[in-house]
Amino acid sequence: MFGFLQSENSKLCGAAKNWLYLGHKVYNFRKDQLTDSEISELGKRLEELRVQLKAKTADAGKLKLAIEGVEGHMKKVGGAFYPQSMIGENVDFALYFLILYLGFTAFFIKPFKIPTNSMWPTYNGMTSEVWTEDNPAPGVISRAFRLIAHGAIRYELKAPADGELLIPISTRIRSNSLLPVNTVSKRHHLIIPGKGNGFAFEIGGKPLLLKTPQEFDVSSDMPMLNEQDQNILLKSWFPEESSLLEVIQKKISSGETAGRGQRTLANGLVTDVILVKTGRFFEKGETVLSFDIHTGDQLFVDRMSYHFVRPKVGDGFVFKTSEVPVLTRRGRDSYYIKRLSGVPGNELQIDNGKLLVNGEEAQGSVGFVKNNSKVAPYDGYFHIGNSLLRRGETIEVPEERYVALGDNSAHSSDSRDWGYVPEPAIVGRPVLIFYPFTKRFGLTK
Repeated sequence: MFGFLQSENSKLCGAAKNWLYLGHKVYNFRKDQLTDSEISELGKRLEELRVQLKAKTADAGKLKLAIEGVEGHMKKVGGAFYPQSMIGENVDFALYFLILYLGFTAFFIKPFKIPTNSMWPTYNGMTSEVWTEDNPAPGVISRAFRLIAHGAIRYELKAPADGELLIPISTRIRSNSLLPVNTVSKRHHLIIPGKGNGFAFEIGGKPLLLKTPQEFDVSSDMPMLNEQDQNILLKSWFPEESSLLEVIQKKISSGETAGRGQRTLANGLVTDVILVKTGRFFEKGETVLSFDIHTGDQLFVDRMSYHFVRPKVGDGFVFKTSEVPVLTRRGRDSYYIKRLSGVPGNELQIDNGKLLVNGEEAQGSVGFVKNNSKVAPYDGYFHIGNSLLRRGETIEVPEERYVALGDNSAHSSDSRDWGYVPEPAIVGRPVLIFYPFTKRFGLTK
């Protein structure tokens, strides 16, 4: 730093020290591969350089000659250490950076991306924005800005043939997922190979495949999170309706179907489907579906604090699913974020939509207060799942166990569903939302 302020002698001395370090590195790592004469010559040149460097009245000319002597010999005996190719230098830099990054994230701060909306509206998972004739997609410049500022990725499907759009619906209709979902290859951040969800529609007897991130369910009937976000299929194809599930049920009941078929699910099993007519016809090449998916909140997780202080009720709470037995059996191996709602010794219950901790309304976070008061858009707490906090049940949290609940209680898979979070699963607490650049940017709640 500030190398332009250094004298020529200072620069030469710095270079000499670097050459001495590199020379000793070559000696230590390659002495079993070099001849006795090569080792002797290397030692001689390094000693000459060391003498010139330690001289009280350093002669720049002699120091430069000594450096050149070491450099000349290193070209012969340096091997992979010198001269080093551009690729080698880049690999070394990448390895050093990776080691520093892994060490830093393992012990201090870990970046974390929120995939789902179980903590909405405190934190956002992925949300969507649908483009139609009445609400056309933004242009190129706006699209680039949205990508940078909000992580908005465009998805667009074109009709593969002329005909009516058909939606395959599983014969076992569930309100939270109507379409059979397959696992497909999908690039993350546009370049990184990975896995995604595959939803197969049909037009004119030809398949139409939509690939989305694995955490994004295009057919969920979860309520709107904001005026833009809504079930993309409902808003695109049935804008006058309020529920995709109700639309599908009506069409099946009235016989608006085109036979049956089969689809492969994400777990590899094959399921029967009913091909439901939409009443919407497209010409080949016409846009069938156009929407953006906005990235979930990305934040930094503090991994240090819990080494010195105990987790407290109300904290945002990040943990590994691989340490939760039920989630492990379901094949989950990722990180979840919930609200820490109970620590060892606490008594918890849900009563009339309120979360009670030791008989009092839960305190310690805005999420608790607004849920207990049902301040819109918070809806209060619900009895769901068969594990904890069932109707009329009061639980006492055991030692080394924690209760984690989502702020979006009606649409959160949490301790009510899969039980306690064991202490070894704890990762840390969120401290800062660093992306996207929305009103939630900054310190976490």
